[in-house]
Amino acid sequence: MYIGLLHFHSLVRWILLLLMIVSVIKAFGGKKSGIAYADGDRKRTMFTMIFGHIQLVMGLVLYMVSPAVQTATANMASAMKDSVLRYWAVEHVLMMVIAIVLLTIGNIKSKKASTDATKFKAVAVWYGIALVVVLVSIPWPFRAIGAGRGWF
Repeated sequence: MYIGLLHFHSLVRWILLLLMIVSVIKAFGGKKSGIAYADGDRKRTMFTMIFGHIQLVMGLVLYMVSPAVQTATANMASAMKDSVLRYWAVEHVLMMVIAIVLLTIGNIKSKKASTDATKFKAVAVWYGIALVVVLVSIPWPFRAIGAGRGWF
């Protein structure tokens, strides 16, 4: 179960990243060009947020069954001295929760905004910050944390 969920979590990561990138690019473009914030824009930001929440729930389930997290929580004092265990026990989950909170705030702000420009601005800013947090927090294969994990 753990390996299957881990692979699915990695697959959904790519969908979420694509949605976030498209949402941010469209928001910056929409704000710059002055076009109307259409129903498609609203749906895209909503689906991005929904995929973020799905990813978060899968991640929290993985957190509960992860061998690395179980090792870390068995002795948190020594885990905090080990960068890999600290990453899995604290850093990754904390940063991803923050990113999903930022997506949620951006979605709410865009819904409550009164003008199209402020709707685009809310998505551009909040989703943009969330995107940076996600990109920094992913255990990419080229980082020591993600070495040997592969791209999927």
